[in-house]
Amino acid sequence: LPIMATEDARYRDSSQYRLWSFSPTQLSALREKTNAAARARISERLLSHPLPVSTSKQDLSAPTSNANTPDPDGNSTPALPEFLTPAEELTLVGYYTSEILRASEALHYADEIKATAAMFLKRFYITNSIMTYPPAEMFFVALFFACKVDTGHVNLAEYTKIFNKSAEEILAGEFLLCQGLRFAFDVKHPYRALRGAMMELASLPDMQKDLKRLDEAEAKARKVLQFSPLMTDAYFHYTPSQIMLAALSLADRGLAERLIQETFHFVAAEGNDTPGGGGGDNNKGNEEKARVIGSQIRDKVLGAIEGCRDMLSRELPERKDHWLNKQVIKTQITPLRKKLLKCKDPERWNLVELQRVRREQAAKKMDSDDEDDLGGGKKVKKEEDGDIFGGDLGHSAKKRKMTVKKEEDPFGGPMVKKEDPFGGPMVKKEEPFGGTKVKKEEDSSFGRFGGAL
Repeated sequence: LPIMATEDARYRDSSQYRLWSFSPTQLSALREKTNAAARARISERLLSHPLPVSTSKQDLSAPTSNANTPDPDGNSTPALPEFLTPAEELTLVGYYTSEILRASEALHYADEIKATAAMFLKRFYITNSIMTYPPAEMFFVALFFACKVDTGHVNLAEYTKIFNKSAEEILAGEFLLCQGLRFAFDVKHPYRALRGAMMELASLPDMQKDLKRLDEAEAKARKVLQFSPLMTDAYFHYTPSQIMLAALSLADRGLAERLIQETFHFVAAEGNDTPGGGGGDNNKGNEEKARVIGSQIRDKVLGAIEGCRDMLSRELPERKDHWLNKQVIKTQITPLRKKLLKCKDPERWNLVELQRVRREQAAKKMDSDDEDDLGGGKKVKKEEDGDIFGGDLGHSAKKRKMTVKKEEDPFGGPMVKKEDPFGGPMVKKEEPFGGTKVKKEEDSSFGRFGGAL
């Protein structure tokens, strides 16, 4: 019991749960808010800096809004394009996610790298619109960055050669991606949970005679995990263990139900059958067991798994061909991509140029700060800004520091050197990596099916 509780607590402390877990209503509202903000921002930029008028047939036939609408002064306003809706943005995110999976399979990347890259792209486009940053560029960035996060050891020169990209194009979007991810790079996957579940099932006496069934179920469930959760919003709504159980249920419902029954098996005894004769401490223990592995929590887990199972069934592995179908691309994807090119953000679409402009702005700001320090007097800081290091030491402070009496030294003054039979004191070396190690967030996806429900 303490192990399960600890695994649940660890998952609730993870960035995946704290930052990237939503209810369906919350996630839909967030996407609508992102879409509305992008539309307002792009409209303002297009109206203040209208694009050159094109006379091509393609542009003349493009759907627009507010075209030739007179303003109060009688002048016509620039035509605004028709923007993508949240649903259309989600369709394009799905398409580029499938492109990540296809590229990863072609390069034989590990399942974890493939899934991390897909989730990086999907997380990024929750708070950033496809109309603001180009998905055709960001999906290369997400895949490359996922290799670095999951120790894929991909050389940048080799990577750019494979996809016919420049190093500048890949690196220009990295910081944008990190910002969009809120610098939380940990993605917990259900693959280890599946392996642990199959090991637990194999340990059951009656299952040892049917190992072939276990192998087949694991293979089918893994195929589901390699595609279905990544093409849906399962990662945003369910824990890795719940996703694993849903995939196992799609592969072999009987095994999934058996595993749940073996895990949440506690039934409180009544009357004379109550262990310990009904003592107070014993009752408390039974209550805790019932809370963690009793029938109520089992029913709750079953409900969550059924919901996840329904979600995964919308994008089964057989649907891989759907995203490669020429007719689907022609009728669904290509029109949206053309529409996207007409409503893109003119100031942020070119990632390389955006990075160059921001670097120039940062350099100018640094030069301006240096000029203020060297000439024109000293800067005056507001008291409310606060100096985190307590401000500069004044002359009196330095004087006091120099006149401290030797006998007031809290360490008792200098040590008297003595002959050391071992050759003198050892010199403590500095930590080569800059201090104590930071404990990496533990991966709790191998935990027993709990997580936060």
